[in-house]
Amino acid sequence: MTNAEQIEYWNGDAGRRWAEEDDTMAQLLRPISEALIAYAKLDGCRSALDIGCGGGSQSVMLADELGEGACVTGVDISQPMLAVAEGKAAAPGHGRAAMDFVQADAATYEFLAGKFDLIFSRFGVMFFDDPVSAFTNIRTALQPGGRVVFCCWQPAKANDWTRIPLQAALQHVPAPAQADPDAPGPFAFSNPERVHDILQSSGFADISVEPYSTSLHFGKTSTLAQSVRELAMIGPVSRLLVGQEADVLEKVFGSMEDVLAPHYRDGTLSLTGAVWFVTATT
Repeated sequence: MTNAEQIEYWNGDAGRRWAEEDDTMAQLLRPISEALIAYAKLDGCRSALDIGCGGGSQSVMLADELGEGACVTGVDISQPMLAVAEGKAAAPGHGRAAMDFVQADAATYEFLAGKFDLIFSRFGVMFFDDPVSAFTNIRTALQPGGRVVFCCWQPAKANDWTRIPLQAALQHVPAPAQADPDAPGPFAFSNPERVHDILQSSGFADISVEPYSTSLHFGKTSTLAQSVRELAMIGPVSRLLVGQEADVLEKVFGSMEDVLAPHYRDGTLSLTGAVWFVTATT
């Protein structure tokens, strides 16, 4: 999708659906958020920009880590998601950095030059239709010597949380059209060499791309069937299920239960997540 199509998508039904599932996503991705914040080495950081902040869970974590006297700004294209983020920021937080949120496309937004010493993103930078132009623009917001730190998914085949459910679903629904692997989307940055080249072409230096893997826990539920349905609504299968008849949905859910049963223990569905941790400087 183009940036314009992304804006329409994330401000429509999809954005509202993700906003409703924000607590689930925040809990699911919390281990990655914690590890990425530790990787960012925040000592001395006083101003951070969170690109693609969504519902703001990681923005709050950043603000808690930076503490009083610092500031965190979240930017996202989705008004439904930003409403969730603003609600979190309004909740009491002792010793927390100041927080604010901006609805904007980070690819083209005119940031105040040199305002931030850190640009941070948890899965928020893979959707630009012209990533070099977008990162070149984002870089203007950094102080000299500032850093960008973000995470992005490794290839789908390395991520059981997407590979296994998708294989099950495709037994019952048509496969999507073969897409350009570099097209905007969750796995657009799965090639670390491409990520390096994009950042280098955008004017960044000291670029590092490191692997990180963890186990993603899809909530504690009373049944496997409930876990499967929650995963289907927030994972990559969700787009394939839009507009499908009820009998098709039940077939998809049944096949997903069969293949995911070995990964369900003590009320929790756990699957491997593999990401890249990326850092660079101005």
